[in-house]
Parts: sequence; structure tokens; C-alpha cells
Amino acid sequence: MPKRKVCPRCGATFECLHDQIALCHCATVRLDKNSLNYVKANYSDCLCHDCLLEIKKTLSEERINDTKIL
Repeated sequence: MPKRKVCPRCGATFECLHDQIALCHCATVRLDKNSLNYVKANYSDCLCHDCLLEIKKTLSEERINDTKIL
């Protein structure tokens, strides 16, 4: 049964399908190990789809910038 949640990062409401995780919005966002660890360390509940995508993009860009040779 879908559960109505509030994203702890941005305050948006969304439906969490924790009992059907393959159908949940979070299952469509593939986070690498570093991004997943960041989410686990900073949030104790589910994040909305937009926040997951933003975290994935931001942390990915930071790693790319860290590896550039100036």
C-alpha cells in the first residue's frame, strides 16, 4: 500500500511504495556507492525523486571536477 511521505530535504510530498520497492520512484534512480552513502549519512527517511536525481547529479559533477587536471 502506498505511503504518503514528505521529503526531508525539500518538503515535497510523494508516495512511497516501500512494500513494492521495484515500482517505487526511488528504484528508477541508480545511485553510486558514494551517493548512496551520502544519502544514508544525511537523511533518515526516503527522499523524493527530484532530490535523489539532484544529489546524484551534484555529487557526480563534484567527482568529475575533482579529477580534472588544471
